Formats: sequence, structure tokens, C-alpha cells
Amino acid sequence: MTTLGELGEDAVVDLIAGRLISPPSLGENLGHPDDARDMLPRGPRIIYSMDAYRVRSLMLPWRTWRDIGWMALTGAVSDIVSKGGLPSVAMVGLGLSRDASIEEVEELATGLREAGEHYGVRITGGDTNEGGDPWIAVSVIGFTTCKRPPSRRGAKPGDTVVVTGLYGGMGFVALHGVEKAGELEWVVKASRRTSVRVEVAHVIMSTYRFIHASMDVSDGLGYTLQHISALSGHGIALKKPPLHPPELDEYCRGETSCIWRHVLAGGEEYGVVLVVDGGGLSTVVKELEYYGVPYTVVGEVVESPPGIYIDGVKASPPRWDQFKGW
Repeated sequence: MTTLGELGEDAVVDLIAGRLISPPSLGENLGHPDDARDMLPRGPRIIYSMDAYRVRSLMLPWRTWRDIGWMALTGAVSDIVSKGGLPSVAMVGLGLSRDASIEEVEELATGLREAGEHYGVRITGGDTNEGGDPWIAVSVIGFTTCKRPPSRRGAKPGDTVVVTGLYGGMGFVALHGVEKAGELEWVVKASRRTSVRVEVAHVIMSTYRFIHASMDVSDGLGYTLQHISALSGHGIALKKPPLHPPELDEYCRGETSCIWRHVLAGGEEYGVVLVVDGGGLSTVVKELEYYGVPYTVVGEVVESPPGIYIDGVKASPPRWDQFKGW
């Protein structure tokens, strides 16, 4: 097994670039190994974001380095989509241990490339460093036709809360730990490689006038709802759990409180919470259905102190904290 320390920096960069970096597209002049890239705008407004991770924070026992690459790009793409942006290009920063093997780096690059191909995102460059605790940072640029991309704040009493995506798998991991979760095939399947529905960006671009707030679900649905509620200054009353695997119903034996605990905990589901003006709900739903995006109307914004409420009782679901953990 050849390590990066044995291979050397230039060879490592060439290895990654050969597997990952896209050549200049039509009308572009700069490419690898230039220190910067150029691109032509593809919309009237640019939306950009960056996500960074310690590799071990993404490395569930059933995830490979290839899966880590997929998840890292997915997280950054999700931020763009939730604001009505179509992701276009990405740049990747890597901190890799000199003891890492070539095979691990090739797997990581393959996962990033697979995600880029899936989302229609070209990876155009980045940077590589030595890091004893491996990390990965991904920046994505997208474009939107929204005159007013929806922020996290702006929810108003009477608004309807719509949630896209499937929940419960990562919630099971958070509540029961990786050992028990790893014994259940449905949990492993639901949490190994989640994905973003880029079509949601089209929905937001065509209906943004009705969307008062929007946020992707990267740190758990409960946290996302609480965050929107706190920034907007109003409560959110939950009435119906979002879509979840049927196996969770079986595990919970139909007990609604158990289902709520699992779907609100977790993270990395990468659905989107849309807070929609009541008068525009039918339009937003029609667009979601046109694009085949799974969704659930989970509740409404109410005149109450910030927080999320189930049957009138304030809920406090756990969330992942980068410094405190669960």
C-alpha cells in the first residue's frame, strides 16, 4: 500500500486532478493547473456557499471514502438548492494525512466526481494540504432567476410548512447509536448516501413570491424548524410527520410520538423546509408534484413564542453540535 507521504505533493495533486477536475467549458480560458478558474454567468443572480467537514464526522461504519466524497459535495449543493439556485461549479479543499493510502484518495475523488455528475456540477479546482485529522471543504456556485431568494427568516402566522425528503434513518442513528443502527438494513440504506432533489430549485424559482422562508435540512429537521421559528419570532405547530421509511412505523408500532422523535432528530437528510404563504400553497404543491418531488405538509406557523409544538407541547429534539456532539 503506497501512502501519500511516499508519493509526494505534486504526484498527489496530479492524481486528484486527473480523476476530478473538469476542463474549461465553452467560452472559458483557465483550467488546471491555473490557480483560479473563469466562467460565464448562467443567471442574473449568483448564489454561493461552502461546507467543511472533518472526515471522521461523516464516516459512519457503513460509509466508504467514496460515500464521504458524495456526501461532502451533496451538503454544499443542498445549500444552493434550498435558496432556489441551480448548482453549476464547485471547488474542493482537502486536508489529507501523509499516512493515507492512494486507494483512499482515489475513492474520495471518485465519490466527489459521482456526485458532481449526478447534480450536473463541474468540479473546477481546489487545494490540497497535509492534515493529521483529515478534512474536506467544498465551495459551490449556482445561479438563480429569483429576484428575492428566500432566507431563513420571514415565516408569518398562517403560513404553511412544507417539508421535502425522507426522514427517520439518521434520526435512528442519533437516538440509538451506530452499533444498533448498523444492524438494520433500512437505516443503513437511508443514511449511507442521501441526495438532494435539484428540482426543488426550479420550484423555488417559479414560486419564490409565495415562499416566506426556506432552509435545507442538514443538521436535523427539528433544528431546522426551530431555527426558522427563532429567526422569524413565531412558533411552528406540527400536525403530520414527514415522509419516512415504513420500517420506522413498524419499529414505533404506530406510536406517533416515537415517529416524531426519530424524524426530528438526525441530520444530512438534505430535504428542504419551505414556509409558504397560504394563498400560494396550491401553486407550490403543484410545482412540487410536477417535478415529482416527495413532500409533506407538516404544520403551520402560529401566534406563539418561538419553538416547535406537537399537540400544544413544546418539543426539544436533539441536534448535532460540531463542538458538543449530540
